[in-house]
Amino acid sequence: MRPAIAALAVFGVLATAGAVPAVGQQDRWQVRDLEGGGKEFQLPNDEGAVIILACRLQGMGAGFEFVEPIEPTQRAMVRGIPGARENIVVEPVNPYTVQVAGGRSLDFTLAMLRSASSIYVRASGEAASFAVFGSATIVEQCVEQMEDRTAGMSRSNEQPALVTFGNRDPQ
Repeated sequence: MRPAIAALAVFGVLATAGAVPAVGQQDRWQVRDLEGGGKEFQLPNDEGAVIILACRLQGMGAGFEFVEPIEPTQRAMVRGIPGARENIVVEPVNPYTVQVAGGRSLDFTLAMLRSASSIYVRASGEAASFAVFGSATIVEQCVEQMEDRTAGMSRSNEQPALVTFGNRDPQ
């Protein structure tokens, strides 16, 4: 939902106010079903960059899609506002998209989605900012979906295959 603008004429003066969703940004997340089960949540910003959260039986994945192509990189800087800043490990998916490489980097990214009002991401000279307030609900839905689907299944010691995603075709 984009902020709506309301204008009122009050005593001959034009007053403008932006409408802010009371429950946060979870209504801006777009959802699509993934082949083989699971869901992918996408949060676009106004410039066209996207945060991607993929929830599959094999595991969770997160990534960032930039508007402009980026050079292949293995590091991205993620900063939560308010919150911490960390250089995280990423893997290129296509010229526009990097995937957060599991473990600590994924935990940090999910923590920022849960707690920050906005997230700033920089990789290979490209940067994007996202309003993420209220996104804790989406992260929890993803975790719950995985837990529901894996309940009663035996766990193996095998590392789940990385989830790959992205809207843009490789060029």
